[in-house]
Amino acid sequence: MNTMHNLLFYPRLAGTNVKKNSSIYYPYLFAGSLMAGLLYVLNSVADMVADSGMEGGDIMHMLVRICFFICILFVFIILFYINSFIMKRRKKEFGLFCILGMEKKHLAFVLFWEVFLGMLISLLAGIGGGALFSQLMFLLLLKFAGLPGRLTFRIPVQAVGETCLIYLICFSFVLVYDIYSVFRANPTELLRSSREGEREPKTRWFLALIGAASLGAGYVKALTTYTASDALMAFFPAVILVIIGTYCLFQAGSIALLKTLRKKKSFYYRPENFVSVSGMIYRMKQNAAGLASICILSTAVLVTLSSCLSLYAGEEDMLKNQFPREINLYAELPELTEGGGSGESTVPGAMKEAAEALSVSAGCTAKKQMELYLLSFGASYMNNRFSTAFGDNGRTSMVSILPLDDYNRLYDQTRVLEEGEVLYLTTGEPLSGEVEICGEKYRIREQLKEEPFRESDITQFLGFGSAAELHVFIVPGLQDMGRLSAASNAQAQEGRFPAYIYYNLFFDLEGGEEAVTAFESRAAAEIPGITRIYVRSQARAEFYELYGSILFVGIFFIALFLTATVLIIYYKQITEGYDDRERFQIMEKVGMSVKEVRKTITRQVLLIFFLPLGMSVIHIAVAFPQLCKMMTVFGMTNIGLFAVFTLLSVFLFALAYLLVYRLTARIYFKIVQA
Repeated sequence: MNTMHNLLFYPRLAGTNVKKNSSIYYPYLFAGSLMAGLLYVLNSVADMVADSGMEGGDIMHMLVRICFFICILFVFIILFYINSFIMKRRKKEFGLFCILGMEKKHLAFVLFWEVFLGMLISLLAGIGGGALFSQLMFLLLLKFAGLPGRLTFRIPVQAVGETCLIYLICFSFVLVYDIYSVFRANPTELLRSSREGEREPKTRWFLALIGAASLGAGYVKALTTYTASDALMAFFPAVILVIIGTYCLFQAGSIALLKTLRKKKSFYYRPENFVSVSGMIYRMKQNAAGLASICILSTAVLVTLSSCLSLYAGEEDMLKNQFPREINLYAELPELTEGGGSGESTVPGAMKEAAEALSVSAGCTAKKQMELYLLSFGASYMNNRFSTAFGDNGRTSMVSILPLDDYNRLYDQTRVLEEGEVLYLTTGEPLSGEVEICGEKYRIREQLKEEPFRESDITQFLGFGSAAELHVFIVPGLQDMGRLSAASNAQAQEGRFPAYIYYNLFFDLEGGEEAVTAFESRAAAEIPGITRIYVRSQARAEFYELYGSILFVGIFFIALFLTATVLIIYYKQITEGYDDRERFQIMEKVGMSVKEVRKTITRQVLLIFFLPLGMSVIHIAVAFPQLCKMMTVFGMTNIGLFAVFTLLSVFLFALAYLLVYRLTARIYFKIVQA
């Protein structure tokens, strides 16, 4: 009986400790359960997608699995971060246990059972809740992807096993960290650990300068990207610089700001300001890391939310960019290239006649017909010279060439070019004088404005969706295109990436559904000369599968980021509340009323609490041009739509942030007034 009592002692003590510290443990358990549920749902949905055998399931499965592995990393980080807050509050309690006679090995047993109970409760609640919602989330994914689905309850065993394994590994590391942190400190240090950080921190100007320099460098990188490729290359370095700058400025810059406020006597020597500013200075080193984390996580929420919503809502725009009409026919014309500009092709005429005949035969009519010749190739650019030679050290560029007749017809112009002249536009540095394209020299007659090209139906074909710097040239005729194509291929070594002139024919179909379907099914076989054919309605399904999956994955990232943000805010308020309780009790004893205490609390929180939100909005505003360029890689060129969703994301997040502030400020006040 005594042995059984000893075996149950530590679990009972662990359970009692969790109940006594419910204000810090229950949110931790809730977060653990939520993240276990997220991991299970992601794993379960990935299994359902793989087992369904649906068309497009490979892309969806890959995206969901990538999200799953990234979420594992965030779960580890979040659980460790929140556990550090809990340990800070518990160390004083552990020190008291040691003084009362409990050895550290006994504390290790208590910690084991506390961690085990936390893991067990999180897994049971998370997997249980995930099992209820996993099928619903699978149907939501199918809804985003535009696919039919039906509700069937199932619990994939593999998803349960992987979630349990991940949590077992994560909580094992948490347990090792907790035991190590207790064993390395003596009881006196444990008793004092919850009050560490009371010394006034020094103003570290060097660290503040590093922060300002890093943040400035990150902003400069974001603001000086001219192409999508530049934006992609600069994005992660800019993010790292901004993160470093944010942490350094919160650590050192905030202290400098508070000390500057303290020097202003008219501001500082007021009851509410005196307590707020002096209190924050004494603990700013601990607060700064949490506030900077809130800022970075808030920025991540805003970027993820605005990007995913914009991509999903802008699918039709992206479809129209890539596929100007319902039927899109492409014919490669090697005879024009091989003739070096002197060859001719009968393909365009034959394609048009066959398309007209097929539409009549199928019982539908071709409408809004559009045709053009286009030559596109990648080149290296340096000093007004474009080259396709391998190993050239210039900037990677995308060159698109259009004949003058097609340009005048498509853009309702009447321009004239002399032999050896070109019109041009660029998304990079302007050109002037004479330009050399693969050895062929042309005089630049005029630089065209970018807006008409971006607003046209052939935006994507000219290369505005390319990640590289874009140069578009309007040449006098097809002979010039043939010479440039031959010259490009002559420079390219070993026939790498040959450039061909394409004839493009686009049109919509008007008629019954059966007639349109008949045309689409017969087009590839009955229209001669076709190299590729794309039907917008068929491509639409692939678009919704891809961008629907991206939105689905984004929801999970947003849930993780929001969970981390709210938890950090909550635990910071609790920690600050316990640290401030004695101070405010002293203030009440020397004459401050409850109203003045509440006003002081509000002022203290407002001075610091909304700083991360404001900083994250600044980050988003500076990064917006770079994000716009990155979105073009996905074919998203509707900047107005992206701007609307960015503003909407900021507004919604600000409301959620305000709600969290009101709830946590209330908890903070209760702790202080206890």
